[in-house]
Amino acid sequence: MSALDRLMIGCILAAAALVAGTLGLRHYGADRYAAGHAAAVAAGKEARDSQAVANLAIESGLRTRLLEQDTTALRKEQEYASNIEAAQRRVRAGVDGLRCPAASPVPAGTAADDRPVAAGLVVEPAGPSLMPEAAADLLGDGAAVAGLVRRYERVIQRFEACRAVNAVP
Repeated sequence: MSALDRLMIGCILAAAALVAGTLGLRHYGADRYAAGHAAAVAAGKEARDSQAVANLAIESGLRTRLLEQDTTALRKEQEYASNIEAAQRRVRAGVDGLRCPAASPVPAGTAADDRPVAAGLVVEPAGPSLMPEAAADLLGDGAAVAGLVRRYERVIQRFEACRAVNAVP
């Protein structure tokens, strides 16, 4: 064999070794990539599942707390309604009454030019009484407005509670 033949065989063997090495590294690298990808997916699923369990616990606690608040609010609303009904019955029966404020030309806190303002409680003279049915309607309207305000405040409290839960990292 001549030197040229040996050189050509050496080059062919080197090229074959290079191709075999490249294919081996690609196969090994693909296996490692697939294994790493599978491990990352499994870790992500595990983290997601543990976070879901934690979120369910937080949500359950919030729902329990809101249910207690709703129960308390319902009890108070029923108590308010019975108190208003009792007050309206007393007003209609004439036991209690509502009066209009008396019209006074000078406000109680205004001083005359030559004397100081009187200190202490100023009692206004009683004005005319409202008709019993009008007084009962006025009590009902006031109770309705107060109920709206209480419901609005409960909505705000719920919103703040939900925002606090969502703010937890």
